[in-house]
Amino acid sequence: MIRVRPALLSDLEGIRAVSLRNGLSSFDPEERRNWCLSHPFRKEFEGIPMGWVLESKEKEIVGTFSNIHMMYELDGKCVKCGVAGSWGVDVEHRNSSLLLAMAFFSQKNVDFCFTGSASSVSSRLMQALQVQRIPSEDYDLSYFWIARPKAFAAAVLRKKKIPAVAALAPLISVGLRAADLGFGGFARKVAGLMRFDKFGKEFDVFWDKLRQKAGRLRAIRTSQALEWRFRTALNERRAVVLGLLKSKELLGYVVLREKDREHLQLRQFVIADLQALNDSPDTILDLLAAALETTREQELDVLEWQGWNPVKRRLALSAHPKAYRYPVWPLFCKTINQEFAPALARPDTWDFSPFDAF
Repeated sequence: MIRVRPALLSDLEGIRAVSLRNGLSSFDPEERRNWCLSHPFRKEFEGIPMGWVLESKEKEIVGTFSNIHMMYELDGKCVKCGVAGSWGVDVEHRNSSLLLAMAFFSQKNVDFCFTGSASSVSSRLMQALQVQRIPSEDYDLSYFWIARPKAFAAAVLRKKKIPAVAALAPLISVGLRAADLGFGGFARKVAGLMRFDKFGKEFDVFWDKLRQKAGRLRAIRTSQALEWRFRTALNERRAVVLGLLKSKELLGYVVLREKDREHLQLRQFVIADLQALNDSPDTILDLLAAALETTREQELDVLEWQGWNPVKRRLALSAHPKAYRYPVWPLFCKTINQEFAPALARPDTWDFSPFDAF
């Protein structure tokens, strides 16, 4: 009595309704429609579903699974990917949830598909679906720097459900400062820093240089792709773009995306993307220092770093972060086009930021 079918733009109202019923993020259907229609690689993904829905015999949408279209590049070749997005099913139809995941991981006309935010439940399903975790260490490790110790201490108390937050948080924050767990000891004088309110031609020039590094899988970072991804957040002042320039040449950039953990009353910046020509350590550390200072200036509580390769993570460690290991492995990938299988099986191919993993 239940069927799975590809999702359509005309389904957005129903998808929003089932998302709200299942605790997923809300969205404006018209904004989502425009976002889909403005996709920079829409033609390349023509005929590939934007997701799948579970439909009851009454034609009501009772489940949803998003298929986000992302274009990558590897050694000069374009690589099409489907990224798992929101997955939610009404309680009375949960026994059909797996049908949606099976539709996603068996899709055709993409080179690979993956989930970048697996939950404790979905991660257990990956083996049954023959989906492998990416072959790189520490992608479940997050680094963070504390900008406002009192707010961070209060969030920790809330997470652990310890009462008397107002009384205990100031005492704990004193300990955090004493232990130098904030921005302690990491300061750099950064020259040539510029704040951008849009992604212009300099980002296209930068991408043409960045893409020349062989053996690295990257989401395409043209100015059009970056605008599509971050424009709404920039308009809402929930993102900051900082670039490092020398003689008007862009050497690297960092995108900070605001994220509110409302249940913890914690406001943070996530480093959504950070790129440097030739993976220059000086450029990466300068951009990280600028990100730390911006977090403090905008009075957010925490700056978080997720992903990247081991070399970049070692650089991040030199800035004295705290570390947190997520309880489940987040990144699982299924290779569909076997031409790319050897490369995707190599750990050094993967250098994913939150931008790449969506």
